[in-house]
Amino acid sequence: MASTAGLLTRLQGVVSRGDFSVPPYPAIALRLRRLLAHDGYGVGEVASVVAADAALAATVLAAANSALLGAGDPVTNLTRAVSRLGARTVGSIALASGIGAAATAHGPLLDVKFRIWRRTMICALTCQTLAKLRGILPEDAFLAGLLHGFGRSVAVSSLEELLKTAPAPEPLPVGQWLGIAEQHRATLAQALAESWKLPQVIAEAVAGRQPSGSALHELVLEADAIAGELEAGGSPEASTPAEAYRLAELLRGLPAALEAFAPVTSDAHEPSLPSPVLAKPEHELTGELRCSTLAVSDRRAKRPAILTCISLAATGIELDCTRPYQECAVVRLLVGDPELGFEAWLTVVLCVPKGAHYRVELQLFSPTRDVLDQWHALYDDARPDETTRSFSSPTRELV
Repeated sequence: MASTAGLLTRLQGVVSRGDFSVPPYPAIALRLRRLLAHDGYGVGEVASVVAADAALAATVLAAANSALLGAGDPVTNLTRAVSRLGARTVGSIALASGIGAAATAHGPLLDVKFRIWRRTMICALTCQTLAKLRGILPEDAFLAGLLHGFGRSVAVSSLEELLKTAPAPEPLPVGQWLGIAEQHRATLAQALAESWKLPQVIAEAVAGRQPSGSALHELVLEADAIAGELEAGGSPEASTPAEAYRLAELLRGLPAALEAFAPVTSDAHEPSLPSPVLAKPEHELTGELRCSTLAVSDRRAKRPAILTCISLAATGIELDCTRPYQECAVVRLLVGDPELGFEAWLTVVLCVPKGAHYRVELQLFSPTRDVLDQWHALYDDARPDETTRSFSSPTRELV
């Protein structure tokens, strides 16, 4: 087994020499970019370009029906979806969809890459949400927030390339892999900005570490800090009452927006064997896990899993699942009786094989007061007995 230090040295060499691969600008996003660069384009033309890519079309429809980006009556027609979102927002969505697929390609560090992608999307959506209050175009803010964290994705992809030609290092927790990627984020983001010939103001916001006086740059840094705080389970504070209101709106709409943008990963395919370079804990949920026979249903429209509750935690649940869930993805569950129960958004914090099934732990995702009260009532009813277990090891607290 190779040492982690040796791998880090090789990665540093790769970055220093520029011997890494920067993904090309996504083709469908490039077509839209060229279309939108000329006056006189029509909504129907934009919709036709989007329709050529089934995955993008599904993302645009989902975004148009999300509370954060669209809202209103349900939309099932692409032309109406483009009209509701705006052509330039659709162009941003196309770019997010394209680089999301590249950033979460299958590999031994998929769980690391997906977590990076989620933080990247939270940063981009936060930038978009606060942009108008800072006098910035929302489309520019979304793009800068999206690409700011993409350097982390390039770093992890480079690590996976190194793992193909070197003995695997000792398994590391996801957090340590994230720390390695962070060391090279700015350098690799700068390389991306140069390769894609981004406008200077966006390039500075994407790559910089310190405020440069640019309002966009400062917004991106703040949004990335907010995303990091949310990922750590914190409650970020806004600079002004107006921004506090917009952040509250963001949190309400964030679960559905993240679901809309989520790239296709192992969630839709047969899973690979557990990665030999990722160290996973026995449990991520902490506190008492109380045995429960609570009814739980998967609310995904396509290929929902059959779920059986194993135990309840004060802010989460442990399930037996017939299909794998991608760690760090957000999922919507119906909790309790189909007629009397309630829906809740949760983050997947652990997914491990269990015989022919999977053992999955999920944590409540920014619950409303009503959801939290109902959850606590269920937890109180699940009285401790001889099957109750208690865990106090550190957990990856997520939004």
